[in-house]
Amino acid sequence: MDLPTAEIVCLGNELLIGVTTNTNATFIGENITRLGIEVRRVTCIRDDLQLAVEFFLELFERKPNIIIVSGGLGPTYDDIQLEVLSKATSIELVKNSKALKQIKDFYELRNLSLTEDRMKMAYLPVKAIAFDNDVGSAPGCYFKYKEMSIYCLPGVPTEMKDIMNRHVIPQLQELNRSELFENKFQIFGCVESQLSPFIKELKDEFEDLYIKSHPAYKDKQGIVIHISGVGDIAKTQVKTAIKKLRECFENNFPEARVMDLEE
Repeated sequence: MDLPTAEIVCLGNELLIGVTTNTNATFIGENITRLGIEVRRVTCIRDDLQLAVEFFLELFERKPNIIIVSGGLGPTYDDIQLEVLSKATSIELVKNSKALKQIKDFYELRNLSLTEDRMKMAYLPVKAIAFDNDVGSAPGCYFKYKEMSIYCLPGVPTEMKDIMNRHVIPQLQELNRSELFENKFQIFGCVESQLSPFIKELKDEFEDLYIKSHPAYKDKQGIVIHISGVGDIAKTQVKTAIKKLRECFENNFPEARVMDLEE
């Protein structure tokens, strides 16, 4: 089945020079994949206006259904996310009353004045829907451009997660009703190349499922088998595929040990 497609874009020099690990992309990718959305690309871009505008013009040519951008919504000179999107889409930034109220409330609570730099965060694309931020000062937002849904999020992980959990994920759940079903197990006593022919055979039978093996990360022992699919029929297919593969491994590698993993 054709799934909604998405691209994730993370702005920030700190992501490219080894100062900050890009946990935002992992969180966003994992959560929207669970909603039955196919993540096509994850891109990190420097805080460079021209470079970022050129990138988004290329991205728009690919026409993903959903674009999620994190980073660059704050009050500093290098917080350029919305300026970049404005130039790339030719959509004007205007003062958003809901965003302005949030910013005012945030700084008044801390006995801080509303400076010009802080006011910058209240300027959102025309007709954008502002998302309140319960953790920090920068509102997120959502707007449409050429049938693409664009979600703008802060880069601070706690703020990004707050807006994702309270606004973006519920909205995407309404847009896409196809649920992801997945199952995993771990096998010990084999190497990945031994399992590969059996996995390929199963993939030929279940073309619409994602079937992947990879070395275990936490304990660095064993091979993890991950099978998932989207839609009503996938629930049965995933269970059948897991059962077949486990039986195949147990029959062909009697000395190996198979262990269930939490879904």
